[in-house]
Amino acid sequence: MNFLNIDTMIMMTSVSSLLQSIVLVSLWYSANQYKGISIYVLGNIFSCLSFVGFLLRNIFSLPLEVRLVNNLIFVSAILLHSIGIGQFLSRKINYRAWLWCFLLFLFSQVYLVYYFDDYFWRNFSILITIALAYGIGCKYILDTKIINYRVTSLSLAFILAATPLIVIMRLILLLDGQTHSIFTQTFANSFTFLSMFIIDFLRNGFFVLMVSQRMYSELHEVAEMDFLTQVFNRGATARRINKYLGGKTQTDVTLILLDIDYFKKINDTYGHDAGDQVLRDVARVLESALTFPELLGRWGGEEFIIFLPNCSAREARDRAELFRYNVETQNVYYVLQPLSCTLSLGVVTAPRHQVDLDELLKRADIALYQAKRNGRNRAEFVIIP
Repeated sequence: MNFLNIDTMIMMTSVSSLLQSIVLVSLWYSANQYKGISIYVLGNIFSCLSFVGFLLRNIFSLPLEVRLVNNLIFVSAILLHSIGIGQFLSRKINYRAWLWCFLLFLFSQVYLVYYFDDYFWRNFSILITIALAYGIGCKYILDTKIINYRVTSLSLAFILAATPLIVIMRLILLLDGQTHSIFTQTFANSFTFLSMFIIDFLRNGFFVLMVSQRMYSELHEVAEMDFLTQVFNRGATARRINKYLGGKTQTDVTLILLDIDYFKKINDTYGHDAGDQVLRDVARVLESALTFPELLGRWGGEEFIIFLPNCSAREARDRAELFRYNVETQNVYYVLQPLSCTLSLGVVTAPRHQVDLDELLKRADIALYQAKRNGRNRAEFVIIP
């Protein structure tokens, strides 16, 4: 087939790599806050340069030094891809091991170019280094606990893991002895360039998608988090509770609306910075007593909401007392000065399938008002039958 012609394949791969490098440079410019992207983009630029080198070597008769440099640039691109992926995923990178890998490859290429000019073993050195580098890159991905872009990251890992199989296939094809140059019109070379074209395209595509999904995930998280306390804001809290209440399970749920007692006095006496510190510490203490899928959100000002799925009225009394006690006994330190605060809590328990959030909030608000009237630093309870 004409499209598998080596000249065509080299030109197609070079142009594709150049266009992908332009896209990746744009990605780096818009997402340079993430570590590893610059390394990955540099790797793709090296990859583009190596394919251009193949193109020039195919057109012109160039000295051995160009072949050596071309091979070094090509393999450096692969190493940089894996290092960049590892950095992006916040994996621990053993740079010394990577350096040794490159130096061993350099020494092997110098020997196989100048002292033992054997095409098969020169390819063996290149291909084994590539397989090792992408294997480590795949391990970086699989060792990372990713939730928001798991499918994309696993797809990228699959592409990297496919590379060693392509390496084995090329080595098998080279055993027939018909291929003596990367520019020889053989099935081994056509298969290799087609594979490089596909791997390059898919690897870069999934990497761009992974970066984009991470950006979206973090922007979405920022939009849902209260800036001061780093718990869910009012909108995110309401959405999550409504989603849970819309389920079909027939269990009881408990909602706690709580308020920091005399919070205005703290602000007036010590300043708003102290008040902000109190809010942060109270949120931290409350959150430490929760387990998944229990939910804490800041409802507004000094008010917080705690939502406890599958929580009966008897359990709700124990949990509310625990929250109250933990905050009462936990000092907040502001400029080395200990501040104490207490909570008033309105607690409502109801069958999940019989109430909505508005009804729970209405009952909890009444109970909270009652707790304040009865002296504060206490909980009042409502059970909806």
